[in-house]
Amino acid sequence: SGNLIPPGTHILAAVSGGLDSMVMLYLLHRAGYGVSVAHANFNLRGAESDGDEDFVVSHCRAAGLAVFTRRFQTEAIASDRGISIQMAARELRYDWFKSLAAERGCDIIATAHHLTDQAETMLMNLVHGHGLPGMCGIPVRNGNIIWPLLFATRAELESFARSEGIRWREDSSNFTSDYQRNFIRH
Repeated sequence: SGNLIPPGTHILAAVSGGLDSMVMLYLLHRAGYGVSVAHANFNLRGAESDGDEDFVVSHCRAAGLAVFTRRFQTEAIASDRGISIQMAARELRYDWFKSLAAERGCDIIATAHHLTDQAETMLMNLVHGHGLPGMCGIPVRNGNIIWPLLFATRAELESFARSEGIRWREDSSNFTSDYQRNFIRH
């Protein structure tokens, strides 16, 4: 990670509580970077969303990490803007991350997409007719936003998490075919 994250960098880590973000947080913290944690609660899964927030906050407090949470009324905002819930969540998340990173003096925002997500993104782009430009997928870096786990598959992350005793929460919506990504995933 030397070129991607220079020594002394303060990182804002976007942590959902899921496998990928908990592994990313573990690796960043273990590598000795200054890390602050951002957790966005989109209020889309009721008590499950609140449970994710509680899990992340408890984990960060136990690890001595600064943690910031924000709750969004995602469905109402999507409706007001005339966009999909997924697009609204993405816009809300990244706008807040950028603002919080500036407030906290964080040099980089790290999110936990992995190689399996990369493949799904490329397949979705192909299905939607984006042609060769759509085959580029997710870059490792875009401005001050990085995706440091693009080298690993979900299976590799799960194996690592189990070997290191890293706990995470499963999002029940990952197992449904409600959204396009989940349809492609399954």
